[in-house]
Amino acid sequence: MNGRVYAGVDLTATTRRETAVCVVTSGASAEFFRVRTDFDLLDVLGRASPRVVAIDAPLSFPPAGRGLRRCDAEVRRLGVPILPPAMGPMRLLSERGSRIAGLLRERGMRVIEVYPRGVQRMLGLIGRGERPTEGVARRIASLLGVKVSGGLDVDEVDALTCALVAFLHDAGRTDELGDPEEGTIVMPSAEVLDELRRLLSSSER
Repeated sequence: MNGRVYAGVDLTATTRRETAVCVVTSGASAEFFRVRTDFDLLDVLGRASPRVVAIDAPLSFPPAGRGLRRCDAEVRRLGVPILPPAMGPMRLLSERGSRIAGLLRERGMRVIEVYPRGVQRMLGLIGRGERPTEGVARRIASLLGVKVSGGLDVDEVDALTCALVAFLHDAGRTDELGDPEEGTIVMPSAEVLDELRRLLSSSER
């Protein structure tokens, strides 16, 4: 799988804040971009031509228009808190996420919804209410066979984590939580999480 390109997107609800994008060539490099508009985001991803784009944002709404989707409920059952897609400011993020996903799929890209903070927590890299640090970024990067420089912010660490899930999904090592007709959230499988935790633990020795 080395040399294949994957993208992670830590999407913002509006163009007032920058969206962080991480483009990873597995086993080689990780590049980070900051964009504001949908056009600029589509341009970065179009030039990268990733095998999978993983987006940190709801890409659909519950059938009733509010509350939780099945995938949200399943993430909560894993012990990971997650907000309803239509609650307060989340509605704007969900609307943008759905729009971006549709535009990318029209261009032939594989797009998945992911929850990087949940992945970081299930890997034991952060605790409840904690935010990922540069140390978390280095450990996530090591799982992709790449190195990252210092100075990454929280959004960039989340985008890198999204790229990791995209890589695992392409390898068939993820589970899709929820109902495909309603929307799913992609997470590393339980077996893969155990394997990654062992790798991270051994790298500390």
